[in-house]
Amino acid sequence: MAQFTIPGKPFGKQRPKATAVGGQARVYTPRETVSFESKVAEIARPFFPVPIEGPVKLRIVAVFQIPKSWSKRKQAEANEQHHTQKPDADNIAKALKDGMNRIAWRDDCQVADVRCVKRWGRYAETYVQVEAMAPSDRQQGDLIMGGSLA
Repeated sequence: MAQFTIPGKPFGKQRPKATAVGGQARVYTPRETVSFESKVAEIARPFFPVPIEGPVKLRIVAVFQIPKSWSKRKQAEANEQHHTQKPDADNIAKALKDGMNRIAWRDDCQVADVRCVKRWGRYAETYVQVEAMAPSDRQQGDLIMGGSLA
């Protein structure tokens, strides 16, 4: 299992942008997304000498800094509470998964179990935990669904 923290405000993957160049449509990934994914890759690389084979479990806790402009009472109420504003949890997970592609795993399709929690806190940061799924974890889905779907 590998655990690491990405400092700074949690980031959600942005949609691809399109522009017309000489009458040709050109689609590109926004600069901020490319920069964040590079940062994730740089932080994650030392934890993975080789990519994980097989299914992967990914846990994310995205902590958003409580605004200083909020009243002391509102700040106290918000501490450790869930964050329900943008970015969406699935976009946070997507940016992290793409940043760890070919580093933590061969392809992000291997991430078979993902959970992303968003909450308020004192500092803006994202906690990431990655581990190969054990055979018992793989069977847990069958237990939840009441057996095989076949």
